[in-house]
Amino acid sequence: MSNTEKPIDVAWLEEHVLKCKLSDGDKEKLAGVVERVEFARGDTIVREGDQGGVLYLLRRGAADVLKETGGHQQRITTAREGALFGEITFLTGEPASASVVASQDCVVYKMSREGYSKLMQTSPELVFALFTYMLVSSARIVRKMNEEHAGMLDYMTGSHK
Repeated sequence: MSNTEKPIDVAWLEEHVLKCKLSDGDKEKLAGVVERVEFARGDTIVREGDQGGVLYLLRRGAADVLKETGGHQQRITTAREGALFGEITFLTGEPASASVVASQDCVVYKMSREGYSKLMQTSPELVFALFTYMLVSSARIVRKMNEEHAGMLDYMTGSHK
């Protein structure tokens, strides 16, 4: 893991996450609370059980989401560019429910709950756009899980034939 002094890609955030153009002031505020971190393949970005409070956005690369089950790591999914993770701990403060390990070299944007709270005081439109992205991302995950669950039930009951 390396914390580089390279700036975040605000234009990418505007296009892919926020879905709006930011004022110069909002760009500065966002850059003040979002940290750009690079992870090499194999680096652990989030460790299951660690205290949370940080929201991660995968800017570049891929990372495996792993859950400890029966004494071994089970891959749940692979996160790709634009994926959020850590949102449950970010919102609840509970420990991380899974680990995230870089399966490729990654660039990740990190924001703490404190940084988000800071933005809430000065940039409500920006906070709303970020929260909307969190909700849409979570809705996609729930929809995919529902489809997989229904498929598994079909398979188990023999309805798939």
